[in-house]
Amino acid sequence: MSSRRHVLPFVLLAAACGPSAGDRSATVQAVLGRVAESADGMVVSGSEVATRAGAQILGDGGNAVDAAVATAFALAVAEPTQSGLGGRTQALIWRPDGSAFGIDATTEVPVAYDPDSAAEVEDGYGVVAIPGTVAGLARLLDEAGSMPLSRVIEPALRLAEGGFELSEGEAARLEGVRDRLLLSDGAREAFLKPDGSAYRAGEVLRQPALAAVLRSIGEEGPEVFYRGSVAARMVADFEARDAHVAASDLANYVAEPSIVVRGHFGELELVGTYLPASGATTIEALQILDRVDLSDMGPDAAAFAIGRALLMAFEDRDTAWEDERPHVEDAAWTVSRELADVRAAQLVGVGAVTPSGAERPEAEHTTHLSVVDADGMAVAMTQSLGLTGGSRVATPGLGFLYAATLGGYLGYVEPGDRPWSSQSPIVAVRDDRLDYVLGGAGSRRIISALVQTLVRTEVLGSSLEDAVAGARFHPSTTSWTFEVLPGSQAEPPGVAAARAAGYEVRTQDSDVYFARLNVLSRNPNSGRYTGVADPRWRWGAASGPRLHAGVSNEQPERR
Repeated sequence: MSSRRHVLPFVLLAAACGPSAGDRSATVQAVLGRVAESADGMVVSGSEVATRAGAQILGDGGNAVDAAVATAFALAVAEPTQSGLGGRTQALIWRPDGSAFGIDATTEVPVAYDPDSAAEVEDGYGVVAIPGTVAGLARLLDEAGSMPLSRVIEPALRLAEGGFELSEGEAARLEGVRDRLLLSDGAREAFLKPDGSAYRAGEVLRQPALAAVLRSIGEEGPEVFYRGSVAARMVADFEARDAHVAASDLANYVAEPSIVVRGHFGELELVGTYLPASGATTIEALQILDRVDLSDMGPDAAAFAIGRALLMAFEDRDTAWEDERPHVEDAAWTVSRELADVRAAQLVGVGAVTPSGAERPEAEHTTHLSVVDADGMAVAMTQSLGLTGGSRVATPGLGFLYAATLGGYLGYVEPGDRPWSSQSPIVAVRDDRLDYVLGGAGSRRIISALVQTLVRTEVLGSSLEDAVAGARFHPSTTSWTFEVLPGSQAEPPGVAAARAAGYEVRTQDSDVYFARLNVLSRNPNSGRYTGVADPRWRWGAASGPRLHAGVSNEQPERR
């Protein structure tokens, strides 16, 4: 384990201040920092400029869906290696009347793709599938938004057209894939300087090509992206590069309703979505743990129980994906009391959980946002391109990268498939009132981070801030990796039990490997919302006035 210490600056969230539930027409003032509190709404994301975009929409009278869509489009501009118009989206929406719905806008395998003859490649046009994000955001807005698409896309359009100072993290990611971006005419012109060098942190990145696409979407709707002039340019590029996506694939793509699932953990009702998202898997792990007394266990035994419950839930997810039963039936079984009872009985055993097969590779680089408005509507949304920079290719003149989906990256997929991931937007309700909005980035570590966070708040009584910042671990079928926070000398709980059960034990410094959560919760007494952005997202910067007591914009070293 490295002894390196590092300072983790704040990532960004914004508390919408000023407008009340009855009058949200006032201009928002944003409190930006790693933790913020507000009674009037909250936007939590990993980008300052994107968070400001969403908070501004709330302040201008928009609801949570309007703000979430605005934030998502702004993230496509500000963090183009993490998410974008060529990517995939999973969204979960909670309404104050207790209803919930989800939008599945996963990239879809095109009709002409032949998995048996396709080359196994990491990036390039051979990994491009049908993008889902634009259709998903538009459908979400149609279903529950209050503003037109042209309005909520304005902040992103201004960012792309006028430019913004590149964050340290995004500059590092662009530099990291620079050699691959150079091979794509469209990616090179959009994201690198004319001499082929990468932009540095603090330098202004302008994206006029992306701005033109955003303007077209705002004026003409998602049809321009899937059947209009933008689609025509994509198809011409795909045909010239022997990509698999055809005009008919784009024209027929539909952002679909998700299968919404519900379960319980202590006093909480948990709401999530089923495959190709993994909310049901998060809920299953928590329901297993709800049947054992973690508070009565020692730290080592409790950590081991959490890890075993996660492995059981991962195994059941793999089995469900391979099952030929209707997904509605599998979804109900995954979050059923019966399955949780069976797995909880197995939890008290010893030894390793028998793996069902090799673990599938998943997207490492993703972005998540959590939003709530003054009326209690909430959105948890996760977006991804897969690898850093996704396919690392862009159509010349369009200015966005396509996600990596094909070529063996997400395993064996066939035409029409929407490959699953660990994207896990979750809403938790207590006494029929919204209590948490959660989600994160970081492959299957999203699930392990969410489970450990809720165990800490609901079982151990930690604050949400401490629960998110606390050291985590992640189990796999062969090894467990434990996070060691800067300055910590003690052996992490669970190491001894995992080693005794035959797992390889690894430790590493605190890092984004352990997932990056952007979450919020409601105080049941005051009704105020607290938003927490994960301190592991090192490349944020806090700014904005200090409008609430106890909310700091300083950047202290992590303890």
